[in-house]
Amino acid sequence: MGIVDKFRSLLHMNDEENKTPRALAPEILREYDIRGVFGKNLFEKDAYDIGRAFGTVLARKNLKSVCVGRDCRNSSDALARNLTNGLINAGADVISLGMRSTPTTDYAATTLKLDAGIMITGSHNPPDQNGFKIVLENSPFCGEDIKTLGDMIARKDFFEKNGREVVLNKVFSNYVAALLEGFKFSDDVKVAWDIGNGTTADAVKAVTAAIPGKHHLLFEEIDGNFPNRPPDPIVAKNIEYLSRFVLYNGFDIGFAFDSDGDRLAVVDSAGRALFSDQVFEVLAIEFLKKNPGAQVIADIKSSARLFESIKKHSGVPIMERSGHSFIKKKMKETGALLAGEMSGHFFFKDRWFGFDDGIYAALRCLEIVGENKNAFNNLERGLITPEFRIQCEENAKFGIVNSIKEHLQSKKADIVEIDGVRISTKEGWWLLRASNTQNALSLRIEANSVRDMKKLKKEIAGYLVNDVPNIAEILEKEGE
Repeated sequence: MGIVDKFRSLLHMNDEENKTPRALAPEILREYDIRGVFGKNLFEKDAYDIGRAFGTVLARKNLKSVCVGRDCRNSSDALARNLTNGLINAGADVISLGMRSTPTTDYAATTLKLDAGIMITGSHNPPDQNGFKIVLENSPFCGEDIKTLGDMIARKDFFEKNGREVVLNKVFSNYVAALLEGFKFSDDVKVAWDIGNGTTADAVKAVTAAIPGKHHLLFEEIDGNFPNRPPDPIVAKNIEYLSRFVLYNGFDIGFAFDSDGDRLAVVDSAGRALFSDQVFEVLAIEFLKKNPGAQVIADIKSSARLFESIKKHSGVPIMERSGHSFIKKKMKETGALLAGEMSGHFFFKDRWFGFDDGIYAALRCLEIVGENKNAFNNLERGLITPEFRIQCEENAKFGIVNSIKEHLQSKKADIVEIDGVRISTKEGWWLLRASNTQNALSLRIEANSVRDMKKLKKEIAGYLVNDVPNIAEILEKEGE
């Protein structure tokens, strides 16, 4: 039995089913990627159709090679098999990486000079969610590209060709070797690594076994149910155990990852979960010591302090919309070597490949701690909230933000419109945007004083009260 026939038999799909047009649920076609709830609006058949459509995109560009990786979620293996089958049936040559982190998949696509890469992951979202992150010709496949893919699936606009599958065994060991290259670490550091039962387990084990210092791994057993904490490490309550562990055991720093390894959260030696823009400020200052005058990209959710600090240390700050796809595009457009997001994505083109990698970012932090154990301690934060999410219907969130934006435009307010609306006032600033990964509004507020914070919250509540009746209560609970 040939490989194509073998995959078809595994999927149990008859010809009549394949000929019946079936569009993807529109809400899973997101700005950055494709993401939904498995068994509710994302199914194995969808993965097959996505493979056929993307394989057709490759064929029309005279491209063929694509690597496929998957995270540890319970639905990822079935989605990977179906995606691979669809790609093969459209003529693609698929390099199957198995269960690997998103950075490992990015590494394979980059170093093997493949035409494309697809990662099956729900990233930081709950265990029942999953999706597809796609890179084409070393650039993010997002926005209009994803909408076009959805249109192709609705029309059954597929090529019928025979591709093949290849399994490569050395990608992981080469990736780990690349992670460690060029670093010198102190042997006098104590580090806690919160894997969160995610896909980074094997890589973290390999890295920590190869470097000096004392390293303790938490929740290192891979488990797609994520029994010890939710996959999102940027939410401080999700990494409370790590925070307590670092403090009580006198560790110098703690790191935590999401399920697919492209996000990093950092805990200081006092057990405080740091905001990602605080971490990025330290990384940027260190980078600018060796690259004065360099451009540094930060997303629109970042603090005013970060942008001011980049300027103060002879850098050129660039504000960009949130989302790993947009940050990567901006880096390519500007030639910037460093970028960061409030969501815990850090992008190094300096000594690395430019894609976001939680473990690599952790090693850059660890390198700094080896020279100065207090580098991440006692960081100033100002009066600023974390980014927090307000649950909102998927089909309503963009309309709410646009309505507020139009009102502020009519008042000729001082706003930035590249992603939602960020308004600056004499009291501080606030940002409201529609999340591109969840059914939620994203909000962050920075104020000059407690009084100003209360004023800004009251102003925001006035804008949102008709759509979010309990908004005043939500804002009152958010930490400052």
